[in-house]
Amino acid sequence: MLLENNPYPQDIRVRREAEALARAGHTVRVVAPRAVGQSRTETIAGVAVRRFRAPEGRAGAASILLEYVVATLQLHSAAVRALAGGATTLHLHNPPDLLAGVGMLARLLGRRVVFDHHDLFAELVGAKGGGRALMTIARAAERCTFAVSDLVLSTNQSLAEIARTRGGVAEGRVVVVRNGPPAAWLRHATPIRPGRLDDPHLVYVGAISAQDGVQQLAEVLHLLIEVHGLRGARLTIVGDGDARPAVEHAVLHAGVRSSVDWVGWVPVEQIPAQLAAADICIDPAPPSSLNHRSTMIKVAEYLAAGRPVVAYSLLETTRTLAGAGVVVAPGDVVELAAACARLACDGSQRVELAAAARERAAALTWEHSERALLGAYEALSPRRRPAGPRCLGRRTNSV
Repeated sequence: MLLENNPYPQDIRVRREAEALARAGHTVRVVAPRAVGQSRTETIAGVAVRRFRAPEGRAGAASILLEYVVATLQLHSAAVRALAGGATTLHLHNPPDLLAGVGMLARLLGRRVVFDHHDLFAELVGAKGGGRALMTIARAAERCTFAVSDLVLSTNQSLAEIARTRGGVAEGRVVVVRNGPPAAWLRHATPIRPGRLDDPHLVYVGAISAQDGVQQLAEVLHLLIEVHGLRGARLTIVGDGDARPAVEHAVLHAGVRSSVDWVGWVPVEQIPAQLAAADICIDPAPPSSLNHRSTMIKVAEYLAAGRPVVAYSLLETTRTLAGAGVVVAPGDVVELAAACARLACDGSQRVELAAAARERAAALTWEHSERALLGAYEALSPRRRPAGPRCLGRRTNSV
């Protein structure tokens, strides 16, 4: 598994996939960037991890380009060594979509290539400040990655449709493997506070990048306090990212700094406890071609915690909620705040939404996705066994 945009095991999707494949008997090795304090190599839950040093992520096209160049060289080198060592499958995680070269090498050697399509690369480059030229290059890189792949794993139906149309991938080679929390999280759901709340507690969990719209939460909180009269309203932000300085500036400008708690990144196992303290969970991701087609794992996590959810009516967010949350007109921050205020004042609606959230969450747990992943791998038999001593005797596929 080749991963660029997150460390391991911090990338929850990659971690869950890798551990599921390891439990199923595959030999799994992950190559990923090295976070501060991490060792260069280790084994986690049966998954061998090797890490490389990458430039610190910053906003702007030049920083993105440097990060991608360094990571692409590191990942290509690691992939060549893995193929020489007998790996039967390369599992490419995006973004970026810059691994088509080593994917082609794997195909020439008779090995399999899986493209795990997390995000729309060109749209993501645009959201991070890349110009038209970089977006054109990114779109071409995406097509090349689709072309060399034997199997495409899409996070939702929107990305599966992109693979079939924009990528020209045959329908039988596209499998939807959604992001979702484990079923055990449903057992952690706690009762919500009843009645009218003059001190509603909003919680946001996730990355803080330009495309996530987190800076809007400063205005939401200001409106709750000053316009809707909910003087005790407060916000907890669980997560971090390159747009945090912009969010901090927005919080100061809105005059709500004393009502905001910054938690930063926490181990995934601690997220249920963070959500249990929420009265309302919120996702301010604004409308864009990227966000409309993205499944926000935070939304499924909110549902699993049995919390009322407020978000913009983005395509995949609406599909995920399936009526188990409140959606408002895309980009209307005033209505986003008003929806939170209505929920704070209406205890019966919060109770109804909490029950609907738990019911909807049961259909979105990781266990459903794990079955889809393992089924796809079961159908992905190697073209041939690689030559050499690793082929002696019975062996499982290596990833």
